[in-house]
Amino acid sequence: MTHNQWQPWPPQDEEFVLPHDLRGPFVREFAPQAAYRHRNSQVASVLYYKNGGHSIITVRGAEHFNKPLMGKPTSVCWIARGQHQVSFQLALPTLGDRAQFRAGADVNWEVRDFYTAAEKRVVDVERMLRPSLEARLRGLSRRYSLDSAQQVDEAIQDELASGRWGDFGAELGLATQVFVRIDLGQAAADHQAQMVAVEKGGVVQEAIDNVTKARIAANMDDAQKLITAGETVQYAHLLASDPGRAAEILGALQQQARDQRQGALDYLTNLINQGVVQRHQIDDQVQALIDYSRTVSTGVFPHGLPQAPTSLPMPPMPLMPPAPPLLPADAPPPVPPAPPADAIPGQGTGVEDDSSPEARR
Repeated sequence: MTHNQWQPWPPQDEEFVLPHDLRGPFVREFAPQAAYRHRNSQVASVLYYKNGGHSIITVRGAEHFNKPLMGKPTSVCWIARGQHQVSFQLALPTLGDRAQFRAGADVNWEVRDFYTAAEKRVVDVERMLRPSLEARLRGLSRRYSLDSAQQVDEAIQDELASGRWGDFGAELGLATQVFVRIDLGQAAADHQAQMVAVEKGGVVQEAIDNVTKARIAANMDDAQKLITAGETVQYAHLLASDPGRAAEILGALQQQARDQRQGALDYLTNLINQGVVQRHQIDDQVQALIDYSRTVSTGVFPHGLPQAPTSLPMPPMPLMPPAPPLLPADAPPPVPPAPPADAIPGQGTGVEDDSSPEARR
């Protein structure tokens, strides 16, 4: 019979024996059918009464707390006596939580307060003490790396012997003695495996880097040739590498060609509009293309074609005098305009002309 397997109530004169692998002090609970008599030395009986009182009975005697005078117990709990031990494994983190120390723990326990053990129903000492034990030891183990297993073991032993663990398990009604040992051999093996893994990872990464460098060096000449050859060869290389994108690549080439032609026509049209290039200098085929370009771009450029970034300033044009008006055939010839008065010798100037007869006299 174990702590969590309820068995039929044995006769009171039958001897009861605790199992060797007892995990906790709470053995069983039952309701007595008649007056209860405690006869077993391996357990203590905790009797509960209807009024809230209780009694603790061992082979050494009985203690009563608010026991009714004539009342009988409504429930009886058996709590194991004597000292027992539970053992389990721990995994304690190393510095920075990079690895774990493997440790073994042995907890010697004995019930000091049978009523508390019955109230807390302590059926498994390991399950109920393990979280508190790990919480205390993790603070120590995290100060050391995996290659310092000896130091963390010594630190744990000093901590257990410090006297600060005297109340460990008292909240469950237990008195305990804790022993923890770090598995130094496993720690050394884990550290060696970690170092081998790091070294292997470094070798693998170095090999990957070397392969990457070799691939880049092998492709360098082809890449330079491809760049030097220009866009046509680049598109051809892309088409050969992925024939499934033929429609996309050819469409891009056609669009690029259309953009280049349109740009050239727009630039030439701009030169004509600025007078840099005369219309008679352009052949009929180019002129037709320019007219078509203007027709298509009317909706796109409502204010005219944009100025070319390299347009030249309009050259200065010489000023020509206006042509004379046309006269009828029977009209008399035009009379030349009279010279100004100061241009006729001897008139209006007040100066005599030396060429007149009077002057020669």
